[in-house]
Amino acid sequence: MIDNLNKFQDLGKEFEKYLRPSTFPIAIKLIKDTSEIPNGCKQPHIDLKLQNFICQNFKMVRTYGWTIAITSDDCVCKVARTVYNWDPVNEETIEFGNKFSIGLYSKNMEIAQEWSKHLRFLPEEYIGIIISPLTRTKIIPDIVQIYCNPAQATRLVQSYLFIEGGIMEFSSSGRAGSCHEGVIKTFQTDKPQLVILGNGDRVWGGVEDDEVMFSIPKNKLEMIVEGLKSTHQGGLRYPIPKYMNYKPGFQNLFKSKAINRAGGTLVKDN
Repeated sequence: MIDNLNKFQDLGKEFEKYLRPSTFPIAIKLIKDTSEIPNGCKQPHIDLKLQNFICQNFKMVRTYGWTIAITSDDCVCKVARTVYNWDPVNEETIEFGNKFSIGLYSKNMEIAQEWSKHLRFLPEEYIGIIISPLTRTKIIPDIVQIYCNPAQATRLVQSYLFIEGGIMEFSSSGRAGSCHEGVIKTFQTDKPQLVILGNGDRVWGGVEDDEVMFSIPKNKLEMIVEGLKSTHQGGLRYPIPKYMNYKPGFQNLFKSKAINRAGGTLVKDN
């Protein structure tokens, strides 16, 4: 079991070496008390003088390199506040969510209610999360998230299954990706998750169109790094090498047409 910051930081360097992600892999720790927040850690409501969305903080950590703590005082997103148990889950909360979905994510109330059945909730003993860049993490994470392109995600799936075997099961709702599936689902299932990031992540969280996210629970990190190294040595790599050792078949026809179009401006073969 990994039990110190240096080992996690070294794992972060391995991910960066073999995947070359465009932003930092991030460490996420679930906390039960504010005393767990390390010195120098920013909080939106204190340091930024505002409340924001959890996905915005993921973006700042993975691009700015900050370490950020998020509790109820920092978050204004209604979905996140519900699934993190910062707001009471009652009929009023559920009704608001369902009405919000109609015409946007769902064609009617009956369809809207179906999504509610699949929501996961953070256990009540946890009051928030801390996010830190993995290669310089200030916390021992429960989860690591890697924002990546589909080819990099393919390498992570291959690396996990190199050790685990079988296939990765996948589910998505096209919404509540990074904070819900990427944190709560990963923590509760104790399995890696390939997350298709939804509108919230892209509109407010600054996720690019070509980005997906791979979320890894703590006890699967060493396994996936081992898989990355082994599959890399076997020839599965990123950037994925394209086969280039061939002669393009259109060249003779292209040359003939170019000469005909050029008239007397090209020197023709005798």
